[in-house]
Amino acid sequence: MAIFPGGKSTRINSPRHLTLRHSRRIIAAYQHERRRLAGISTLEEEETDPLPPGEQKLSSYWAPGLEAGPKHNIRVTQTIDAKNGDETLQLEAEQDFFVDAPQFSLPAGSVHSTYPPAGYSDDHRILPHVVLTDPHLPWERLGSPSDGTNKELRMRMKTLAAGKGGEPVRNRVPWLIMMSFSQDELRLTPQDLASDGIFRNTSPGVVKPVKQSSTMTVNMSIEDLWKLTSDVATPVTSDLGPESMKNSRGDFVFVETDLFQSFFSTFDTKGNRIPGTSPNTRQYQYMSHVRKINGSGMALAGVEDTAVFAIVVGTRSGPLDNVMPTTMCAHLVSIEGVERMAWPSKSHRYVALCSLHSWNYTVLPPKTINVPDAFEHLGRTLDVLRVPDSMIEPLRNSDDAVKKLVGRRLDDGYTLVKYHTQTGELTVALYRSPLTPSYVKPLENLKTSSNSGVDLQILDKQLGIMDVTYSVAWQVGRTMALGDEAFAAALVRLRSSIHLAATEAAKLQTLKDIDDSAFRTKSDVLGGLGGLVKNLASIHLGPRNDLPEEPGQPRRPPLYAPGGARRRWFRSRLRRAALPKLSFSSPLIRDKYPSAALKVARGLAGSTTGGVYDETNDPQSTDWMIVLSWLLDRMFLAGVPAHFLIADPNHLVPESLRFFCIDRNWIDALVDGALSLGNHFGDDEDRVAIKKILNDYIGHTPDGQDHPVQIPSYGFYLRSDLVTMFPDLRVEVLPDNAALGRAGQEPPSGAPLLRHEIVTDGIMMAFMDRLPGSAQFASLVLTQPAHQQRFAVARGLDLTQVKVDIRRQYTVEQSIRETDSQRHVRLDQVTYTPTGAASEDNIFIWGSQPDKGLGDLRILRLPRFADVQLNVLREKMPTYTDGTTEKPYFDDTVSTSALFAMQLNDPIYNLVIDLQGHPSRNIDGLGPGSAGGSETRTLRLLGAARVEKLAFGGHESATVPHEPDDEDGSQATFRRLESYIASPTALSRNLAPHVRALPTDSRGFDSAVSSVASASATKTLQLPSPSVGPASSPKYLVRIGSNRINDWDTITVEKENLAQDLVFSVVLKQSEVSQYRLIELDIQLELGPLTGSGADNHCLLQSYTGPGAHMLTNLRFNVLPSLAEVNNKNYLRLRLLPRAAKGWCNATAVNELSFLLALTSINLPIRERDDFTVQSWADYCRDPSLSLDPSNIFRILNEDTKVTTVRKY
Repeated sequence: MAIFPGGKSTRINSPRHLTLRHSRRIIAAYQHERRRLAGISTLEEEETDPLPPGEQKLSSYWAPGLEAGPKHNIRVTQTIDAKNGDETLQLEAEQDFFVDAPQFSLPAGSVHSTYPPAGYSDDHRILPHVVLTDPHLPWERLGSPSDGTNKELRMRMKTLAAGKGGEPVRNRVPWLIMMSFSQDELRLTPQDLASDGIFRNTSPGVVKPVKQSSTMTVNMSIEDLWKLTSDVATPVTSDLGPESMKNSRGDFVFVETDLFQSFFSTFDTKGNRIPGTSPNTRQYQYMSHVRKINGSGMALAGVEDTAVFAIVVGTRSGPLDNVMPTTMCAHLVSIEGVERMAWPSKSHRYVALCSLHSWNYTVLPPKTINVPDAFEHLGRTLDVLRVPDSMIEPLRNSDDAVKKLVGRRLDDGYTLVKYHTQTGELTVALYRSPLTPSYVKPLENLKTSSNSGVDLQILDKQLGIMDVTYSVAWQVGRTMALGDEAFAAALVRLRSSIHLAATEAAKLQTLKDIDDSAFRTKSDVLGGLGGLVKNLASIHLGPRNDLPEEPGQPRRPPLYAPGGARRRWFRSRLRRAALPKLSFSSPLIRDKYPSAALKVARGLAGSTTGGVYDETNDPQSTDWMIVLSWLLDRMFLAGVPAHFLIADPNHLVPESLRFFCIDRNWIDALVDGALSLGNHFGDDEDRVAIKKILNDYIGHTPDGQDHPVQIPSYGFYLRSDLVTMFPDLRVEVLPDNAALGRAGQEPPSGAPLLRHEIVTDGIMMAFMDRLPGSAQFASLVLTQPAHQQRFAVARGLDLTQVKVDIRRQYTVEQSIRETDSQRHVRLDQVTYTPTGAASEDNIFIWGSQPDKGLGDLRILRLPRFADVQLNVLREKMPTYTDGTTEKPYFDDTVSTSALFAMQLNDPIYNLVIDLQGHPSRNIDGLGPGSAGGSETRTLRLLGAARVEKLAFGGHESATVPHEPDDEDGSQATFRRLESYIASPTALSRNLAPHVRALPTDSRGFDSAVSSVASASATKTLQLPSPSVGPASSPKYLVRIGSNRINDWDTITVEKENLAQDLVFSVVLKQSEVSQYRLIELDIQLELGPLTGSGADNHCLLQSYTGPGAHMLTNLRFNVLPSLAEVNNKNYLRLRLLPRAAKGWCNATAVNELSFLLALTSINLPIRERDDFTVQSWADYCRDPSLSLDPSNIFRILNEDTKVTTVRKY
């Protein structure tokens, strides 16, 4: 809902807007004062009429410059002088336009609140009113053309400001008024609603028979309104807007002509109606006004420092003689065009008026509702947030030990919830919301971050029930983070930034610890570029510069001379055993990484001006800005579903006030769950670093403030119909300044309310960082808001009299008002009766026929009522002494809507709850001690979450192969024979630096695993015993072909013989009840030349230097190419491994394992068609409960695959 601030908006779209605005306001004042003291001139931003907290300013009207409805014309004249002669060019243009403003319906969010609220009840004295968010809206159109247009009004005010005389315009008739009716007064007869009734000529858009809404309105277009039968009059004519107006739709009420005449007539001193020549709307100028308030302490209006509202009040009270509750319909009605229409004739039965907003409320019989009693009842119900004591007391006093334990858990705010264990069983668990009835100490056993939340569960050993409170909090945080795309993306980017920089820093520090010159950074390299060319020249061309060459001496050889072939890619390197382990899991890196990550994170958490980014300056990292804002919102419990905050409806019963403490352990678990996203490594030090920089922010005190960042620790829920009646119920948190002074403490300077919201209809929530009942929070004050006060006809009203207390009003400053010791005492009381001597020149009209005792009208007689108020104020208001001069407290000569609104205001009630002397002392357990100061709520789960590494179950050799020392080779002058072809293994070990090498698979074909024969020869297999292996083995059908359509079974070789992609189709055939556990599938191709038909020289590939292989459809497997040397033969081995942490998967879950080997160089075929053989086998796990060592692995060989090449040239 938009709030009009009356100037520059201070709204912050955040659940923490109260604390943010408070901090920015203090910092802005501090910076302004610092610049002033430094002598720096500053541009003062205009602050429009600031108001202190609790004050309001009333205006009779806010009229815009141009009213909506009539056609306006703008004319522009421009004179162009070319400066080259006497001739000038005169340009003119004009444009007709209409002002766009609501006419038959209101935009969404226009109505801030209504009173009485829809569906609620109140006294018959109360006048219904509506609060509008746009203060100009009631005067956007003309309610009385006799007042003149807004343009004329503006010119008149300019003339007055110029000192040219004239009287100021103190009131203005609005085009919106409040009307209230009983349902019987608006209900149309069935004959009128029928197809042949008053709607018979309307379009099919009006469904017949017509049905009225719950507030007795009928929705139709303006064109249909004009088609109603002749016994219906309306002020809506085509003169009120452009031609397109007829397509607009609105809700219309049908008021009987006699009642319509009473609403728009004047009355004489005897109470008789004087219709006049046309309807009169002048009396409604007293029923609309503007209120500008300070929004502090209010849930809805508090989003702005200053809020401006328009208020439209009704003139009609509820029934005076009802003995049962009566439903009334309140309508915000447009009177545009009413003053120009003629009175309805005798042939008219109804007048159709447009209703822009309506609701129903109930008028109760006298003495059945009392707002002060409702406030007092709230003070008596003060308690902590848990089930009522009446439910706990029988458990406390029980002789059963188990019931006593359950009672203790209920005392602590726990409730029982359904819980499914990991194995699926349904049981119960204990859960407590973060809003606890007593202080919860930081748990010593919860210090480490979690990867699943399960380790945050706590077993209640006495009850044997699991406490899932913090596990649920962790899951809630993770779920909320997953649901916020912007936060999740920013968190992953932030993690990546921290990890990359911290890993690089840790590796660099590890190398420098070994040898400070072992690694040169970019800055070191750039710093040595100056002598680079000279040093390079000395290496190959001349002597070293530090050894001068003497005359006559032979030229010394260069420092480095060209050497043999082994020096082509010469670079000194350490032995494998001497190389430092720089992987992330290396102990050397793990020791240095946390400090490096924290240093990087603190750099990202800084501001562009240095120091900590605190949301009042510019961030170094926008990702951290997003993450910080999101995490702080969660620490304010923003967005947490309500059933996690109030776990049991019995914790918050109707008409109750409940205080609570916020469990910091719950908040820790919530934040930890949110930050668990994006963890791609076993040891999550990045999460710890992010938490520490968040703690830095929480403990940071911004410049200009004397307190760190405020995080809520306590709060209260208020559930009452008063919240529905007054949604902006003002909340004040007041300290005991005397007690603070005795203790030598300063009053708290932070924001008193940290979060203040209307959770749902009738429920208010407020957070603060001060302990209820302490000196810093000694009392809680609830006050009716300035713009949501009740308006009443008088203090007493019935069928026999109206008794009005004329209140004191002032036209002097507040400091002077306070000198009047009687300022809260009524000034006078006037009483009028419907008949008799006291009825002369009445202020209230009981009935349409005087002296009949009717109560059918019940409307204010205006302007008589306003004039009576003004006369009493002028005659009876006292004076004050200003020096030697007596001056009146009230000095005005005109009745205005603002002045009259102060008279109609019902008394403003406020509830002051003394928390220190309250009979209910359950709130004593909310805090850790009696100091009551704000608690620094930093995060405590600062241990890194770690994942235990699985023992390596593969069958690769863990021993490091022996690497011979590099031979010098400096004198080598050998040449290779032209027929020499290096083996793939040799090539892979001596590649140029820019060439990627395949890894070498040192496992032989006949390794330690037990092998069985081909899968097709099952009759001769010696299978494992039935206890460790299944009966039938899967079969793998392997086909290899070119990546060409309709040519999948052969490899096609063109004349150019370019490298091509090979498709390996692997289809698995097996029994549906197969129990084989697949570890890996290997496909092996022999590498070598194609020189003949002999088995030794018949190879499909010479070598493989392509980019690698990738799976085609089954992405649950990886394909890893490697080189193998077995029995002095080179092979290309393609290993298909499942992506499974346990190292194997069930074979029945696999249907196919096809993959593509990219850019393969095929040996040029000798024959047109040629066949080659490819080997394959599969490794399986015997016992899944054992580790995957060679004794637990058995291998089954597949039939050799025949591959055919076809030459096409």
